[in-house]
Amino acid sequence: MAMEYRISINEAHLTPITAIEFNPFRREIYTGAEDGSIRIWELDSGKLLYNFNEHSGFVTQLLYCRELKVLFSVSIDGQIIVWGPTNKPMQKISTREPIYCLEYNSRRQQLLCGYKGRVRAFHVYSPEEGHNTEVIERKAISCCEHTDIVSCIITCEGRFYSAGYDRKIVIYDTPHHGKIKLKVIHTVHNAHEAAISCMIYGKNSDNSWIITGSFDRTVKLWSLDGNLLQNFDGFNNTITSVCHVPPTQTLWLSANSPTPIIWDPKGGINVSDFVTTSLPPFIGHIKKLFYVPEGNQIFGTTNNRSIIIWKYNPAASSSTLKGHSDIIETLTFTEKEPLLIFSGGAYSEIQRWERLQLNSFMYSHDTVCFLKDIENIKTSNKEDKRKKLEKPKLKSIRRRYSQIMNTMPSSNYSGSKSLNNLEMMMLPLDIGDMELNKNLVDEPTNKSNKKKQLKIKPSCLKLIYEENFDYLISGYEDSRIIVWGYNDEVLKIPIPEKDKSKNGTLATIPNVSDTGNSDSVTNRVSGLSIKYVFERHKSSISGLVSFCLDNTYWLISSGFDRRICVWNLSTGKFQDVLRIAGQPKDKEELAADDIITDIDYNPNRKEYAYASADRMIYLRKFSPKGDEMPLQAVMQGHEEEVRQIKWNNTYKIWVSGSDDRTIRIWPETGIPCLKVINNIGIVTTLCMDVVNGCIISGANDHIIRIYDPAKGYENVQKHCGHQDEVKSIIHIPTRNQYISASWDGTIRVWNAYIQKSRISLNQPQKNIEGINSFDVNDDYIYGINNDDFSLKKNSSLTLSQNPFNIGFTNGNDEEN
Repeated sequence: MAMEYRISINEAHLTPITAIEFNPFRREIYTGAEDGSIRIWELDSGKLLYNFNEHSGFVTQLLYCRELKVLFSVSIDGQIIVWGPTNKPMQKISTREPIYCLEYNSRRQQLLCGYKGRVRAFHVYSPEEGHNTEVIERKAISCCEHTDIVSCIITCEGRFYSAGYDRKIVIYDTPHHGKIKLKVIHTVHNAHEAAISCMIYGKNSDNSWIITGSFDRTVKLWSLDGNLLQNFDGFNNTITSVCHVPPTQTLWLSANSPTPIIWDPKGGINVSDFVTTSLPPFIGHIKKLFYVPEGNQIFGTTNNRSIIIWKYNPAASSSTLKGHSDIIETLTFTEKEPLLIFSGGAYSEIQRWERLQLNSFMYSHDTVCFLKDIENIKTSNKEDKRKKLEKPKLKSIRRRYSQIMNTMPSSNYSGSKSLNNLEMMMLPLDIGDMELNKNLVDEPTNKSNKKKQLKIKPSCLKLIYEENFDYLISGYEDSRIIVWGYNDEVLKIPIPEKDKSKNGTLATIPNVSDTGNSDSVTNRVSGLSIKYVFERHKSSISGLVSFCLDNTYWLISSGFDRRICVWNLSTGKFQDVLRIAGQPKDKEELAADDIITDIDYNPNRKEYAYASADRMIYLRKFSPKGDEMPLQAVMQGHEEEVRQIKWNNTYKIWVSGSDDRTIRIWPETGIPCLKVINNIGIVTTLCMDVVNGCIISGANDHIIRIYDPAKGYENVQKHCGHQDEVKSIIHIPTRNQYISASWDGTIRVWNAYIQKSRISLNQPQKNIEGINSFDVNDDYIYGINNDDFSLKKNSSLTLSQNPFNIGFTNGNDEEN
């Protein structure tokens, strides 16, 4: 739900663009420039249609009158030109004074012009008055309340307002009948500390405002009576334009900035960092912004003579969260309040996100988990003694490291003293000889291109959250699984690392201090500390799933080593590994012929399924005993690596996604395949909508697609915005949102799909968060406000009686 960049027209004029307007009936854009030229552009193609040079001075404003279907243009040359439906001049009036602004009062049929020191009102003839040759009556009345240039005029509910370089805001009224005249109701003196450069009228469901921008680098919100409501400051340059966008309830501002500055008028907060506008490079600085209600579009001009067009898309992301330094691999969230989102990615980085109460755009975030703390574990006295013996070796490595750094031309290191604590923490503790560990620094064969290669922390590939224990469970590419818990009382926590019989010995680790402050009043205000470290896998962790069975909470893990491990979360101990029945305990069974990519659990049948790169999905019965997990079924059908397997509890089906660009639907028993869906792109992640059972897929083509089983798995919604492969998606039902993470390093928030069968038009609906916009264009499903909903057109309300039709769907992947 955002304004998305659609198109730009570069070098639209030979001189800077000074005015812009739109004709919704002909879908044409009008632009005026400093050389007095007026050009007409076709919206859809950006093609130049007409070029006129009727003005002798630069065009200050263009105004299209929807009631009369004519265009008014004014200029520094003092001319008012009326352009007819055929784009030819119908009338010219020379006022012999520069005109700086223009507005039409439809209620009073008046054309209002701003001059230096005064405002003039011209009567406009309606078609019923029978004036075929003239549109504007040449006689006008004036009001000289201003003492300097009148830079802007707006109309609102019968009144009109003017503001100018004398820092005044003047409120006028005109009588309904009789002789035309201007009556000053109120004057706001010293409204700004400098000249007022722009003024607009804004309105939402609760309030109406007069919004002004000034050379003093502030924006102010006023009531219709002229009372100051809010003051926005902190801008770096003059406010050149203000635009109120009703669909998103935001203000778009230009202050000679390369991108629009977006503010939330309710909270008075800059939300630009959370709302993307995605502009092409070298577009210049924004000068003017103009909102068009027809089509919910924004037109902008830049200092390099370009025209930019944004269009409202209810299926676009409402917020874009940027906090990771590199790619993001996985997401999870907490269901309890305050609702927290956790994201994991490269360099073992795990971020915690919490939405602020000020608005629905902004999120606070901090880094909550540090994998480096596990390196400080003191395992036993024997380990301490071993480290003491290795101190001379460490000193030798330190010297060796310093020598290598000093030989590098680009190095900033100047000896052993340059090694800081972080670099020393990356030095390996298990040292077999006096040579430098190659994982830390590799000496290149070409000495002329020597570069330091520091040891990189393993990526966090999988995150899940166990609500009953408040455990955040993370799986890493170095084969470790770490259980993080909130504990601000115990400083040292016993963790099982390796007991004497392969289960590990108990070790104590220091508590991880809080790395950020939470704004919420909760028992989860402290930082996350390491509760347990599970080290039974031999390669990257690719699948984690937790569940409760017989009053015990279990964790199943899988990875690239093709092993299935079972952990007891209630005790924090290793339980068992998948083994061959009837064989000794040390006889493990490899669960697949290739790496395991994902795993999920079906609580109804107490079975779990895992996907593999061998193109198969395996279904097994769960048991705490590794030799009592028999294979129930093997799901075959995918032609390439199977990346995802998910259990859909709403429809009691298994859903798989593969590199063969298909999504397959399987019954609870595993076979046969019920449905094949063409996903267009390679399926990189899957998520189930827990409210309506829809299937949410992310792909390598950067698109998120939603399929509705109740409509024969039709592609009912699509979300575009990511710039790289989508790696993880979660559904937050309480907020009616999908959250996605991508290799582009961003997290995006989307409005969830709402089934029409769940919407009643005759009864008021409960508020569903995030659905508060209105548009009747395209095939989107979204709300008119928090209590009403508009429907996707040309669709039946009847649910499909047979959602499991065998065969391909075309994906319905046309642009929305």
